[in-house]
Amino acid sequence: MERKEELKEEIEEVKEELKKEEEEVEELQNRIRELEEKVKKLETIAKNSNIRAAELQREIEYLKERYRKDIEEQRKFGYEALTLDILNVLDNFERALSAAATTKDFDSLLRGVEMIYSELRRILERYNVQEIDIQGKEFDPYLAEAVETVQAQEHPPNTVVKVLQKGYKLHGKVIRPAKVVVSLPEEEIT
Repeated sequence: MERKEELKEEIEEVKEELKKEEEEVEELQNRIRELEEKVKKLETIAKNSNIRAAELQREIEYLKERYRKDIEEQRKFGYEALTLDILNVLDNFERALSAAATTKDFDSLLRGVEMIYSELRRILERYNVQEIDIQGKEFDPYLAEAVETVQAQEHPPNTVVKVLQKGYKLHGKVIRPAKVVVSLPEEEIT
C-alpha cells in the first residue's frame, strides 16, 4: 500500500508541476499575444511612416519643380518692367528724331535729348544702377580700367585725371568698370 501512496504522491506532484508548466505556457502565450499586438502596431506605424515619407518626397519633388519653373519664369520675364521703361525712352527718342527731321530746330532737339537722358538716368537709379564716381580720386583697379597713363604734376600719382567711359554698379556690384586715364610719377612714364 505504501507503494500506492507513493505513486499517488508522485502523481500529485506531477499534476502540480504540469499545472505550473501549463500556467507558464499560458503566461508565455499571453506574452506572445502582447508582443504580436505590439509588432502589429509597430508595423502599422512603420507603414504609415513610409507612406508619409513617400508623400513628403513627392511634395519635395513638386516644390523643386515649382522652384525651377519660378526661376525660369523670372529669367524670362524678370526684366519686363525695365524693358517697358526702356521702351518708353525709345519712344521718346523716336519722337525727338521725327520732330528734328521736320522742324530743324536744334535747340528743341537738344532739350528733348536732355529730357530723354534725364529719364534714362532716373530709370537706371530706380533699378539700383549707380554711376561710379572716380574722377579725381585714387585709381582703384576694382572700379576702373586704366587705359592710358599721363604725367600730371597737378595731380598726385595714381589719380584718375580723366574718365574716358563711365563705369556702373548694379546693387553695389561693378557691372562695367570705368575706362580712365591715370597720373603716374615722372619716373614711371614710359
